[in-house]
Amino acid sequence: MKFDKNIIGLFPLRLFLLHKERTTLHIYEPKFLQLINDCIQYDAYFGIPFQSKTKLHEYGSVVKVIEISKVYSNGEVDVVVECVQNFKLKRFEAQKEGKLYPGGAVYLLDNILITPNEELIDLANSYNNLIFETEVSNSPYVNFSEIISLLSLSHEEKLKLFKYNPIKKIQFLIHKLKYMSILVHQEKLVEHQYHLN
Repeated sequence: MKFDKNIIGLFPLRLFLLHKERTTLHIYEPKFLQLINDCIQYDAYFGIPFQSKTKLHEYGSVVKVIEISKVYSNGEVDVVVECVQNFKLKRFEAQKEGKLYPGGAVYLLDNILITPNEELIDLANSYNNLIFETEVSNSPYVNFSEIISLLSLSHEEKLKLFKYNPIKKIQFLIHKLKYMSILVHQEKLVEHQYHLN
């Protein structure tokens, strides 16, 4: 895979992926169809800077195209992308030189490599048992990325989590698991009462 650390193609979206996360994108605008075609042709990466409702954020995800899952008769495509690394945007250009799509200079950031503590692991497994009503025995949640996936965090929450230091990352997930466990427990109580009546 080729990756020019100075200037890469950019596709601003309300999307923030962490390392090895995948998602499907529906591509229909000519400039981004050109971007995807370039990435496939030159075996290259592109960046997705996080775009909120009000502004373009400085953090984003470098992704590679894993597969074209669907091609439409009008030329639009669905592609599966995977995050290989996160970045901080140094410079944004509305149009990359000689291309229709935006480009920019990015600074690559280290992937999240954190070992969950015992409290976080216990909470993750308890939450899993609560939502799926099963006991986890052979494959407990001990991996940081698996715990993030279990919680189905919003893109805004993942961005916030990414910017935290290691201790605060663990505290954030512990708080989130406790909060979600309370919500799920209350929902199950309501369902049980409903079935009784």
